[in-house]
Amino acid sequence: MQGKGLWAVMVVVILAIWLVGAAVTKYTLEEMALVTPLAVVVVGATVGIVLLWVKVVHDSVRKRRDR
Repeated sequence: MQGKGLWAVMVVVILAIWLVGAAVTKYTLEEMALVTPLAVVVVGATVGIVLLWVKVVHDSVRKRRDR
């Protein structure tokens, strides 16, 4: 995925974080627009940690199977 396709996906993800964040918090759309950059970082870090643990568990299960 390159160029415009990647930009389109990023825009959709950021809009989703903004709108869902406004829907599930007490913030208005305007207030959530100010908090969205922080929310994007938090969502990215959370996804990264989950992927790391999935990899750790997957490698652990594979090592047990190989024994």
